Amino acid sequence: MSKPAYVTSSQRGSAGPDTALIQTWLNGVRDPCTYYAPLTVDGHYGRSTVRAVQEFQLRSGLEADGKVGQKTWDALYAQYAASHDGGEQYPGIPLRNGHTGAAIQSAQEQLNRKGAQLTVDGHYGDRTQSAVRSFQKANGLTADGVIGSETWVRLYS
Repeated sequence: MSKPAYVTSSQRGSAGPDTALIQTWLNGVRDPCTYYAPLTVDGHYGRSTVRAVQEFQLRSGLEADGKVGQKTWDALYAQYAASHDGGEQYPGIPLRNGHTGAAIQSAQEQLNRKGAQLTVDGHYGDRTQSAVRSFQKANGLTADGVIGSETWVRLYS
């Protein structure tokens, strides 16, 4: 599994695919001694995500500020990857026009490997949406320009 590049800090009030990816990773590193309940992967960084991040940070020897900066991103990914084999992790929510972050950057890189010619900037704009539609059409998927789980699987296979 390749680590998505860290793009920007996530904290309470953040929303989008990177927050959903953080929630997925937090759920994947829970153990029987974990004090937080499984998170709903909805891409919204609320109180429960803050508490889960703080607990992860405490268990990992990091500053427990409840924010996911570079150090927490790297540690969270490392712990998740150590127990989960496979390819790039689907962030848990559909990626669409207007989203930004590491998950978008990864998808743009993968689209380029499949023949698109996108600027890899982590911003899901009209050109990325068009490239997704073209990829979907070429692969017999519904060409809606949204990267849901089925498009993600095809894109990363």
